[in-house]
This record gives sequence, structure tokens and C-alpha cells, in this order.
Amino acid sequence: MKRIAGLIKRAVTGERIRYLMRTVLIVAAASLVSIFLSRNGVMKENVLMVFLIGVLLIGAFTAGYEYGIIGAVVSVLMFNYFFTVPVHTFAIMDPNDVALMTFFLVVSCISSGMTARFRRQLAIAEANEKAAKRMSEMSERFINVTGKEQIIALGLAYIRENTGYEASVSLKGCEEENRRESGYILFPISGAVQQIGVLKIFTKDRGIGAEQEIFIRAAASQMGIALDRELIYSEQEKIKLEVEKEHLKSSMLRSISHDFRTPLTGIIGDCDLILQKQAGDDSQAEALVRDIREQSMWLTHTMENILSMTKIENGTGFIDKEEEVVEDLVYEAERHITGLRTHRRFKDSMPEELLVANVDGRMIVQVLVNLLDNAVKNTEEGGRITLNVSYKSGKVYFVVEDNGRGIEPGQEKMIFEEFVSSGGKGPDQKHGIGLGLAICKEVVEAHGGSIWAENRLEGGARFTFWLNAETTGET
Repeated sequence: MKRIAGLIKRAVTGERIRYLMRTVLIVAAASLVSIFLSRNGVMKENVLMVFLIGVLLIGAFTAGYEYGIIGAVVSVLMFNYFFTVPVHTFAIMDPNDVALMTFFLVVSCISSGMTARFRRQLAIAEANEKAAKRMSEMSERFINVTGKEQIIALGLAYIRENTGYEASVSLKGCEEENRRESGYILFPISGAVQQIGVLKIFTKDRGIGAEQEIFIRAAASQMGIALDRELIYSEQEKIKLEVEKEHLKSSMLRSISHDFRTPLTGIIGDCDLILQKQAGDDSQAEALVRDIREQSMWLTHTMENILSMTKIENGTGFIDKEEEVVEDLVYEAERHITGLRTHRRFKDSMPEELLVANVDGRMIVQVLVNLLDNAVKNTEEGGRITLNVSYKSGKVYFVVEDNGRGIEPGQEKMIFEEFVSSGGKGPDQKHGIGLGLAICKEVVEAHGGSIWAENRLEGGARFTFWLNAETTGET
């Protein structure tokens, strides 16, 4: 504090010296001009106007009326010494000269006071303009900033830059506003309805000026408006998310009830025919049992997808990795697809190397089942489906292709979202609830891999995903 006081004192002293030097120079210049004019026949009454101009200039180039008064007094003395009889003395013989100098001194004092007042008003106006500009700039910045941390950081930065005080913000447990403790002062941060928090200004017992307090209150108000806006936006997002969740739940329940009813109706009907011994010969009964098995397998796949999506939405930790042989995973997935080889022209290919991957075998099998089942749904009876597995640079690539109707243009990424389904055209094909491809994406990405879809130039769709893997050296 002593060091700061010393710096201020030295600054004020230096400023006074500069103003006094300006006063002396202006009076000296006015005296020289007056002497020059007097020697060229100008009357002393007109010469006195030069000194008056000098006094006005002193008021313009200094701060405070005292310098104008000093200049006026010195100017009167200079006029008395050089231009009144007897010359070069301070005696006054003519009463007119006394009146002239008295009026000059009065006019000079009045003009100095008015000039100083005008300068003060001008300084106040400039300060107000600068403060208004800072406020406007601050308001514009707060309009564009988002996030609680960014809003608080911006407010604290403005306070530090414009007042020199460090500050902190607390959004919990609002304390009494404007409470003054040793070393800091509290200001409220209020929203539209309630107090959001408090702003703590660390003054270090220096106190706060009126202008600084106005700016701090404005900054606290802007922070309150921005934080209130952020809270309202957050609440709106939560409400929107809840509405979307309810909508998704309703969509899933409608899809489940609709898509489960078809196979269950078929299963019940087939069972009734068998129980009533209306199936005819053994071949017809076998066909009915096969149809029951296909419908049951479809229901099983659907339930597995629903359970898997439930685990995924509950958070991480749904993956339990172990070392698995890639070829075993592929054959296990193929075994779960009813009619893959009997109703479709299916072909698979495996690399010569024996590949091992650190994966959750059950989940990867489900990914392959979903992709193959999707290919079956979107191809006609006798359609062609291929599954190609290849290895390159520490990654195993799975490519499922079909010659079905393909993917609608622009839907290549959207089909991996929940409840997006494109059913097949055949009479034996089911619609699905739109979770299979969404599960594929979540599972593959949880393993550190990637999955994408595209249309084939020859017609049909191609689904590709990769996982990290390594070879064992065996064939």
C-alpha cells in the first residue's frame, strides 16, 4: 500500500510540474507577443486581450482553475510592469489602468473557472462514454457465450480488466448480498426468478470506488442473465430428452406388440393344426414344425436385441472380452439364421490364417446374426448373400453383401439409429423393430472398431465392419 501511495504521489507531483511549466510558457509567450504589438503602435487595451487569450489557453491545456488564476495574476503583473505608467515598475498612476486590470482579473478568473468546469464535464462525459462502451461490449459477449464455466470465466475476466480486482463465483449456498468482510465484498448474482449465486470481490481492504462498484454490479447482472438462460436451456434440453425417451419407448412398445403378434399368431395356428391332427401326412406336419421353429427363432433374436439394447443404454460395461477364434464366431452366427442356406444362395469365405480377436464372443455373434438376418429380410426367395472375412494390418474385416433392394439413397448412416427399419418384400419376411443395426454399431464401436453401409453397383447392399485381431501362425 505504501508503495502504491508513493507512486500516486510521484505521479501527481509530476503532473503539477508539467501544468506549471505550461502556465509559465503561455504567460511568457503572451508577454512577448504583447511587447511586439505595443512597439508596433497597438494600444494597451488591445494588448490586454492577448493576455486574456493566454489565460484561456492555460485553462485549455491544464487541469484545474488554480492554474488559470495563477496565469491571470502573473499576466496582470506583467501588464503593469511593461505597459502602465510608470513603465518597468509596479506602481500605478492612472486610475483607468487600475479599473482595466481589475476587470481583466475578474474576467480571467471567471473564464478559468468556466473552462475548468467544462473540462471536468468533458472528462465525465468521456468516462461515461467509455463505461457505456465497456458495458455494451460486455453485454454482446455474454449474449454469444454458452456454458457455465465460460460465462463465469468471461465475467471474472471483465472484472479483472476493468477494476483490477480478482474475484470468484459461487453458485451454491447463496450468502447475504453486499456483505463486507475483511479482504472481500460479496455481490449477488440474480436470475429472473431467484438468486443463482454470489460474486466475491477480493479488495484486500482497499475499498471499492463508486464507478468500480457500478461496473461490478453490471457484470454480476450480466452473469446472472447468462447463467439463468443457460439453466433454462438445460431444463428445456432435459424435458426434450425425456419427451424423446417416452416417444422411443412408445415406438418400441408399438413395434414389439405389432411384430410379436404376427409370429405368435402363426405359432398358435400351427400348433392348433398339429393338436387337432389336421396337418395331414408327416411331411405337412414337419413343415408346420419347421415354421414354428423359424417363428420361434425370430422371436428369440428379437428378444436378444431388446435385452442387448437395454444393457447398452444402461451404460458401459456390457462388453466382456475374451480371446475368441474368428472362424468359430462366424460359423456360430450362420447356425442361428434359419433358412440362410435352404432359402437363399449363401456363400462364405475365410482367410487362410487362423485369426484370434479379443472380443465379447456372444455380442460379436449377435452382430453377425443381425447383419445376416437383415440380408435375408431384404432379399427375395433364392437371393444371393455372401459373407467375406479378410485380414489386413492387424484388423479383421467382415463384409456381408446381398443382391436385394439395397438402401435408400441418403439413409446409409440413418439406418444405424434406433427404431429405423426397412422390411423386406417377400411374404415370409418380417418387419423387425429396428434395433438390430443400432446394436451392431454400438457393439462394434465398443470394441474399438467401425461399421458402415453402402449400396453395391451391381445392386443390393454391403455392410462392412472391422475389429482388431491377430494371427496365430496356424492354418
